[in-house]
Amino acid sequence: MIKVTRNILMGSALFSCIFGAHWVNAQEEFLCDATQASTQELPTLDKNCPVGEGLWGKSRPRSQNSMFWIQCGIFSQPMPLADAKILYRQISTDVWMKPGANQYRCLIGPYNDIRKARQELKKVRRLKAYHEAFIREVRKPQQGAARTSTSSKSAVAQQRASQPRAARQPSTSPQPPQAAKTPTAPVANQAATAPKARVPKAKDVVIRKQTVIAGVTYVIPFLGVKASQFYMEYEIPWNRLSYEQAYATCQKIGMKMATESQWKQLLASQVMNREQWPLYLPYWGRDKKGMFTNGKVSQLKGSSLLNVVCVQ
Repeated sequence: MIKVTRNILMGSALFSCIFGAHWVNAQEEFLCDATQASTQELPTLDKNCPVGEGLWGKSRPRSQNSMFWIQCGIFSQPMPLADAKILYRQISTDVWMKPGANQYRCLIGPYNDIRKARQELKKVRRLKAYHEAFIREVRKPQQGAARTSTSSKSAVAQQRASQPRAARQPSTSPQPPQAAKTPTAPVANQAATAPKARVPKAKDVVIRKQTVIAGVTYVIPFLGVKASQFYMEYEIPWNRLSYEQAYATCQKIGMKMATESQWKQLLASQVMNREQWPLYLPYWGRDKKGMFTNGKVSQLKGSSLLNVVCVQ
């Protein structure tokens, strides 16, 4: 469920639950529901997911707290994942489909930075089939306004495809969400030089990423695409778990959920950027805290499907 606040983010039928259960992008508070029928298709955003209004030419954003999409086209049928590969070569975010009245809108993003959105729009428009692409602005609701929900990550993403078919002339469609940048504050103990600690092994759990910072071991476990919902980022699947699932997974490998201070220490190390840790979706933290890669920490419902990081 993408909460409209600025937290936006493929899988199989599971992905339908993935995005169908809380899509959170590591930005701020825009959560959208999304589904994915198969790994050969792009994720489909919930029809209620906000796409905003067109931002033409050099027009300035109407709000300082906006989120942006690049609209890459309008299609009569969903674009196959393979056809989107040409787009992925030009962008740092993701490609999404959003259903409408007898049509599907192609979106790239989301972006928190209008400058980044415009840079990538230029690249997209160089592609013959996407020369009419444009930016859409979604303004953040004023404080106190009711939040709409729609729903990683990633994702995410993560999931690259091939050139669009010449027969399909897309009109313009926005971009999927982009991962937020992590804080740049240095950390005394750089993870790059820290020795790796031993992580207990558990059947059916693979440790995808691991680092040690200030004596604390951080890992990202992976349960597989059949055991849990997932999304794509960096062209590989990553699990999206509820709080209960995340808690049980960390326990299974003899670890715990990360605290807010541990999370901030991980962000400050810049390891997640350097070593391509998943960034599109927020992570579960202790006590049902949603931890975003922009440093924000929010109290969430346990049913949201997020990334998980375990510590020891």
